Amino acid sequence: MLKKYRKIPILLITLIFIFTIFLDNPTPANSQAQEKLTFIYLYGGTTQDYINQYQKTKGSIDIVSPNYFDLDANGEAIIKVDKALTTYMQKQGVKVIPFLSNHWDRASGQIAISTPEKREKLAQDLVQSVINHQLDGINIDLENLTYEDKDNLTAFIKILSTKLQPLNKELSIAVGSVEKHLTSGWKSAYDLANLSKYADYLFVMAYDQSWRGSAPGPVAALPWVEKQLQYMLTQIPKGKLILGVPFYGRAWTNGEGGGGITHSDTIQEVRQNKANISWHQEHKVPFVKYSAKGSTREIWFENARSTQEKIRLINKYDVAGMGGWRLGQEDLSLWNDISHWLRGSYFTDMLNHWAEKDVLFLNNQGIIAGRDYNTYDPDAPVTRAEAVSILSRIFNWNYNISNPFQDVPNNHWAIKPILGAYREGVIAGIEAKKFGPQNNLTRAQLAVILQRAFQLELTDKPGKQFSDVPSSHWAFKEIKILNSHGLLGGRTESQFVPEGNVTRGELAALVTRVLK
Repeated sequence: MLKKYRKIPILLITLIFIFTIFLDNPTPANSQAQEKLTFIYLYGGTTQDYINQYQKTKGSIDIVSPNYFDLDANGEAIIKVDKALTTYMQKQGVKVIPFLSNHWDRASGQIAISTPEKREKLAQDLVQSVINHQLDGINIDLENLTYEDKDNLTAFIKILSTKLQPLNKELSIAVGSVEKHLTSGWKSAYDLANLSKYADYLFVMAYDQSWRGSAPGPVAALPWVEKQLQYMLTQIPKGKLILGVPFYGRAWTNGEGGGGITHSDTIQEVRQNKANISWHQEHKVPFVKYSAKGSTREIWFENARSTQEKIRLINKYDVAGMGGWRLGQEDLSLWNDISHWLRGSYFTDMLNHWAEKDVLFLNNQGIIAGRDYNTYDPDAPVTRAEAVSILSRIFNWNYNISNPFQDVPNNHWAIKPILGAYREGVIAGIEAKKFGPQNNLTRAQLAVILQRAFQLELTDKPGKQFSDVPSSHWAFKEIKILNSHGLLGGRTESQFVPEGNVTRGELAALVTRVLK
């Protein structure tokens, strides 16, 4: 244990080592994450459809990518820019970066990039359209090519980059998501490392794990997405990677089909057939399976909760942002909270709370968790067991000691943290052989626990004198030490309120201040 508070930076080095061993999640590079960008495709609708759909997103979109560019049979550009849509979106502060698509037609895609002359002409036509229509960039979505096309595709992206960079226009490309290097299949057409040299962003299409014609299953199970993402990050810089997530689901009848289905159509079907939606705990996605009219219907889809799970990966691996295919197919409720999810905050009751940044910091470090999936409950009192459990995630104490507490059975959820803290001399019982795990933690107890855990000593700053903490108070020394560090003040100018309950928000703030 360290003896001086001025050595806390050494403690932080130790913590980094502990985190890499003890926690499943890597420590984010920026613990108070900036909001990630959102890149959303527009397809299959009218101008008014897109405007109506955007108005439901509560200003949560940074980039829209409408299908303004197609290819004809000769591999030349068909340009169909929607001026009204472009003007509307840009007035909302949204970038318009349309996509070029071959719509899975291999021949037109191959012809378009087959020779230097074809690549140059296509690139020039697209860039001139960007200039003429004051667009914000270009997204390339050429799919169903082959491994033999990868060098031509990379050369095409290089030409576009050369033309767009002087104009300060963005270039992105949609790429198939893979978990290893491929030399066959359509996803092998993307030379990820070299594409990363020229494109501003690579939109990783992390979906269609199950597809039209496959057996029923998730469109994008979380473990599958994470495995793909881990490999993609060996090829793509994290600052250039946009994780593309599906807004749609897929439906099968008697195990066949797999056609796409929107969230709203899924919910309507569920209601009409009085079916039940289930949550797959391993895949982290919803699904529904029911029988009607002699057939079995199975739908795997996405909702706000499954999207939130994927956004956790975005923050966990600190990639550039989230992409979505496509607007209008999603669970509309995700727009209520997506902005703070993309900042790394998953608790709806922490929005604009005074301790939001502190809770976010510790949650990102894996030190604290919520009451449930969406709430942290910052103003509720914290128990002694909860407090010790939080500190144990920092120090990883050795708990190899006999249990002295009669009110902490050996199957108690916090038995290891409590024994570890007791073994280190950080905590003692509230009376002989009793720890009081469910008792609310008081402010005086918190001061003692933090002082002992971090081995803080009195600074040269005198700190405040509190009328309700005389020198005879059992925690006088520890309160004075924490106050001298500016870590723990009074509830008022003159009152410390030593027996007052510590809230979950206060505990997060205090631990964060010590660590920083």
